[in-house]
Amino acid sequence: MPPRRPSLWVEIALALGLITLTTIVLNAGVFWLIMKQAEEHRRTALAEALASGIGAQLTGAGTEGPRPAEILAGYRDASLAFDALYVVRQDLTPVHVAEGVPPDQLDVGLRAALYGRERHTRVEGAIWGLRAVEVTAPVVLRGGRTSALRVRLPLASPTAFGSPSTFVLAYTASTGFAIAAFGFSLLRRRLIAPVAQVREGTRRIADGEFGHQLEVDASEELAALCSSLNEMSLALADYRQRTAEQVERLRRANVDLKTAQDALIRSERLAGVGRLAAGLAHEVGNPLAAVLGFVELLEQDLGDPDLESDLLRRTRGELERIHRIIRELLDYARPGAREVERVEVGPLLEEVYATVVHAPRFRDVELADVPVDAAAALAAVSIERDRLQQVLVNILLNAADAVRDQEGGCVWMGATLSDGSVELYCRDNGPGFTPVALERALEPFFTTKEPGRGTGLGLATSLQMVEAAGGLLELSNTPEGGAMVVVRLPSLAGAGG
Repeated sequence: MPPRRPSLWVEIALALGLITLTTIVLNAGVFWLIMKQAEEHRRTALAEALASGIGAQLTGAGTEGPRPAEILAGYRDASLAFDALYVVRQDLTPVHVAEGVPPDQLDVGLRAALYGRERHTRVEGAIWGLRAVEVTAPVVLRGGRTSALRVRLPLASPTAFGSPSTFVLAYTASTGFAIAAFGFSLLRRRLIAPVAQVREGTRRIADGEFGHQLEVDASEELAALCSSLNEMSLALADYRQRTAEQVERLRRANVDLKTAQDALIRSERLAGVGRLAAGLAHEVGNPLAAVLGFVELLEQDLGDPDLESDLLRRTRGELERIHRIIRELLDYARPGAREVERVEVGPLLEEVYATVVHAPRFRDVELADVPVDAAAALAAVSIERDRLQQVLVNILLNAADAVRDQEGGCVWMGATLSDGSVELYCRDNGPGFTPVALERALEPFFTTKEPGRGTGLGLATSLQMVEAAGGLLELSNTPEGGAMVVVRLPSLAGAGG
C-alpha cells in the first residue's frame, strides 16, 4: 500500500512557505547590508570631520588658548565613544592620549600622516563582527613639530529593531504574515476551492452518477480538466446505456441459445439412441436371422440326426452370440462398482505380451519387443487389473487386424512416465484411422470389421473403464503412418520407491 501523501493545500503551502521564507531572509540580509553600509558611511564621515576639527584646534593651540590635552579631553567627554584618541610623534612617543593605547610600531596610517603628511582612513573588523573606522591625520603642534592624530570610532549596527538577528526576525515575521494571509486567501479562492469541487464531482461520477456535469470558475487548466471530466461523464453515461442494451440482447440471445442447446441435446440423445438401436439391431439381426433359418430347417423333419445335431449346435452358437452382445451392452450401460487394486506397469506389460504374442492374429504380424522405460516399469496405477489387461489385449488384437493384410506388418507396445501419468501405448504401421473412425471409434457399436467379427463395444467400454480410473483414452495417427492408441492413467508411487 503506497504511503499516504499530504493534501494539495499542504504541499502548496509548504512550497510557498519555503520560497517566501528564503526570499524574505535574503531581502532582510540585503536590506541590513544596505543599512549597515549607510551607517558606515555616516560614521566614517563623522570620524573624518572630527579628525579635521581636532587637528585644526591642535594646530592653532597657543599659549593663551586651551592646551592640546584639554582639547582631547573635551572631545572624550562629549559621549562620542572613542576607541582611540591620541597624538604621537614620529618616534611613536605619545604626546597626548585621551583614549586607547598608541601602537609600538608604525602602521600604514601613521606612515601616511607622519611622513606623507596625508590623511588616512580605513575600516577594520569583519562584516558581521565588531567594526571600527580609523582616521589618522597629520598635526603640526607648537614648535613646528609634525605629529599624527588618530581618531577611531566604533561602527555601531543599524538601530532599526536593535540587533541584526532581531531585525531579520521582525522583518521575516511581519512580511511572512502578510504574504501568508494574502496567499491563503488567493489560493483558497483560485485553486483549493476549484480543486475541491473537481474532487467532489469526480467522486460522484465514480459512484455511478454518470452524466454529472462540473461547473467550476477556475483557471484555464482547471477549466480544461473539468471539460474533459464532463466529456468522460457523458461518454460513461452513453456507454452504460449501450452496455445495458447489449446485456439485454445477450440475455435474450442466451435464452435462445439455451433453448437451442436443450433442443440439440435432446436431438443428440435421440440420435444416440437411434445409433445404439441401429447397432444393436445390426449386431443381433444377423445371428437372429441365422437362428430363424436353422429353426425352419429343423421344422421340416430332415430325418438326418447328424444334420439336425449340427443345426442345433449352430443355433446354440448364434444364440450365445446374441447373449454375449446383450451382456456387453448391459456392462457398458451399467458398469457398476468394481474393485480396484494397485497394478504395477512392468509385470502387467509382460503378461499382456505373453498373452498376445502367440495369438493366431499375430501369426503373420510382428509384435516388437520395445524396452520399457525404467521409471515407467517401476510405476503403478490404481485400476481393476483384469479389465486393464483385457483392454490392452483388445487394443493389440485390433492393431494386428489392421496390419495383417500388408507385408511387414508390425505392432509396438510400450510405456512411458510423463508428468505424473503412466502412458501405455500401442502403435502400428498400418493405414491408420480414417477421419470417420477417429471421430466415432469410441461410440458404441461402431466398428470397421466385417459383420460377425466385432460388436463395436470394445473401445467404448475401455474408454468408460479408463475414465472411471481418472485416465484418458486417446486415438491418433502417427506422422510416420499408422495408428496410435494411448491409455493415460495417474501414477502411484513406484514399486521400487
